[in-house]
Amino acid sequence: MSPFDFLFKKKKVKQSLLGRRQGKQGVLEDGARLLQALISASDGKAYYPLRMFSVEEIEEAIKETYPRISPNKEIGEAEETYETGIYASNYKGIYQGRQIFIKAYQGEREYAFNEIATITQINHANVVKLLGCCLEMEFPLLVYELVANSLRHRLHESNSLGPIPWEYRLRIATEIANAITYLHIANPKPIVHRNITSSNILLDEHCRPKLCGFTLTVTIPLGETHVKMEDISGTFGYLDPDYRVTRIVSAKTDVYGFGMLLFELLSGKKPEELITIDDMHGLCKIERDEIIQWILDNGLSMDPRQVEQSVACTELVSRCISREPDQRPPMKEVAQQLQLIERYELPSSSSSSSLAGVQQLQE
Repeated sequence: MSPFDFLFKKKKVKQSLLGRRQGKQGVLEDGARLLQALISASDGKAYYPLRMFSVEEIEEAIKETYPRISPNKEIGEAEETYETGIYASNYKGIYQGRQIFIKAYQGEREYAFNEIATITQINHANVVKLLGCCLEMEFPLLVYELVANSLRHRLHESNSLGPIPWEYRLRIATEIANAITYLHIANPKPIVHRNITSSNILLDEHCRPKLCGFTLTVTIPLGETHVKMEDISGTFGYLDPDYRVTRIVSAKTDVYGFGMLLFELLSGKKPEELITIDDMHGLCKIERDEIIQWILDNGLSMDPRQVEQSVACTELVSRCISREPDQRPPMKEVAQQLQLIERYELPSSSSSSSLAGVQQLQE
């Protein structure tokens, strides 16, 4: 029995992690459902072709890495979701000399098809590359390029690389803001990610970010600005409080999630540690001076110029996580503001008042 057969076999007592191989009819049915998802999301158009991997190719890809092929918590989608019931595990492999990871869904197949249909529409340097999929197993397998590790791991876990410097954090925020803006405006039907978190941002060896985790994406119909969902899905701590109440998803849902991500980059704190499960207002109630104090205590070595940049980012955070979606700026404006901050093009009034506030807190 090969390692691959052992991994995928059905156990009598406990269901296997990825399931058994399905027959030709199952593959045809999954292919039809995937095509339907592609047509629904993008009228059947895609930016790049989708490779269909065979079981044999997957087996060959994981053969050398099988002894280390346990679920990798550093890669990919957030583990803690809110009322989603979505389970997926990631595995490393090597295909044609290229490192890959294989995302194995367990649960509703539509989530896998939705992810494929969405990401094949996206051609952006800061979005993880989908290489293809395999429909020959009981559950769909998605094959992605392998990116070093997650932003969440780098921010909150001790490692030999040390903390991410401030200039890298600002660049990560700017490039991810550009990627989200692309989702919102590049296609006739805006794409809402709905799960912007530090776990869903991967960092390569040069600390360049790649947005991933497209399981929960929603495509807004032509001519509409929002959709109402039956479920509430996302990651606790980043979840838009207005969406939790109304179940309405719009581009502003991502703006809130990004605001929480930017706050995490600034302060080094996990959003879920600061919000109770009964708090329907998220971080909206936290005072600006309190956030600035967290920045000063984040353990980074920052010169006065960088502190001013971080304070300007704090003002942007407060706008992004506004309780009312209409008061949040569009992602395009958020990305533009971050680009100005990165170039240190701060309004003189904002710069002087920010520095005065920082000095007062330091005293």
